[in-house]
Amino acid sequence: MDFFVLGDEDVVLSFKFIGIQGKMVETKDDLIDEFNRILNGDYGVIAVLIITEKLSILIEEKIMEHQLSGEYPLIVEIPDMEGHIEGKKSMLDLIKKAIGLSV
Repeated sequence: MDFFVLGDEDVVLSFKFIGIQGKMVETKDDLIDEFNRILNGDYGVIAVLIITEKLSILIEEKIMEHQLSGEYPLIVEIPDMEGHIEGKKSMLDLIKKAIGLSV
């Protein structure tokens, strides 16, 4: 199973130390390009895409659409070095809301 990370320089370098490749992105346009490249298989088969919360906010609709498709890669949101964004709903919360599931 291959992992890939999209984040700021600190996050990408941190994951590189444990052997996970990634790409540093700073703008929404770069993020959309890299996200599409990952989905198109330009980096090989990626099973899990790790993305920082700050970046995921920029393409929230694209991520939700992909998650609901049920296709790989699985997308996991993580806080960046500054910590969790207060009030940010997790992807699981959004999916539960979309399908009307209450646990």
